[in-house]
Amino acid sequence: MSSKQIDAEVNYYELLGVQVEATPKEIKKAYRLKALELHPDKNPSPDAGALFHTISQAYEVLLDDKAKASYDNVLKARLERVKKKTQMDSKRRAAQTELEERENQAKKAKMEQDQAEAKYYAELARIRAEGAKRREEWREQEMKAAEEEKIPEPTELDCALKIKWKRKKHTFTEEELEKLLNPIGKVDTIAIAEKKKGTALVVFKTVVDAHAVLTSKGTHPSLEPFEVIDWYTGKEPAMVTRMNEDRKRMQEAKKRADELASFGSPSLGKPLFASSNDNNGGGQSSFFKNLKIPSAKSSFSNAPSLSDKEYEAMTLMKLRQAERERMLEQIKREEA
Repeated sequence: MSSKQIDAEVNYYELLGVQVEATPKEIKKAYRLKALELHPDKNPSPDAGALFHTISQAYEVLLDDKAKASYDNVLKARLERVKKKTQMDSKRRAAQTELEERENQAKKAKMEQDQAEAKYYAELARIRAEGAKRREEWREQEMKAAEEEKIPEPTELDCALKIKWKRKKHTFTEEELEKLLNPIGKVDTIAIAEKKKGTALVVFKTVVDAHAVLTSKGTHPSLEPFEVIDWYTGKEPAMVTRMNEDRKRMQEAKKRADELASFGSPSLGKPLFASSNDNNGGGQSSFFKNLKIPSAKSSFSNAPSLSDKEYEAMTLMKLRQAERERMLEQIKREEA
């Protein structure tokens, strides 16, 4: 049936609405139904004639065994090509989809990285700004603290003492007062109160001189006639306050060091930190060899506003204060 024309682009089975395994009887039945539907005399559609011709061609091919076998081979090959093309298209689409997905993921990762970097640099800028602000605050606080700790220059009132005595027992002139006080502290001026007898304002050459007189009361015989010797303003000068604070810190440090040095082991009866090379326990351990009690100068050297002149004055006051304490201890021992 080579004379029968085969159109490989048309699926005759689908056109007639039958399966590939359809019998000749099923093919004839399907053809009759389609012929009734598409016959030009009964179907006004302009494509009815062409469709009718195609179903007639399909009918002839499918009922001829040789033509059907040839058509099946051609159709199978075409369907295989379509299948492969579909598979290739599917793979291509999958690859395209995967590529697009990777691109989207890369864009997303890039965007997240950019956002993270922007956030990092923003946080870094915030931390730097906050650090700069804190450093400025600390600098201002340090300047403020240094200003507060700054020892003001002594004024004339800082060098002045108020001295009182019983006027019924003693009548002092300015010259007599100066003669009594000068050996202890150099006097600058003296003013005896006119209305309030037994009271004098004494201005000394320096704060050191005034402090020497104040701290000598009770130990120096020349000051026995005076009942009260006090700072004229009622408040000790800043230099004296600083000296007393430093002296107190030094005493506390020495006390702690003495407590550590005297702390012994109950079982051995020798200092806890005694040197292992000293069998008698009398050697000084390396711990206490390295322990340093701050000296007067080292304690003052930490004060940013303490001048050499002020340091010298405070040292003199400390020496006189120490001498006064020594004399008081001696008096107590003699009285005991």
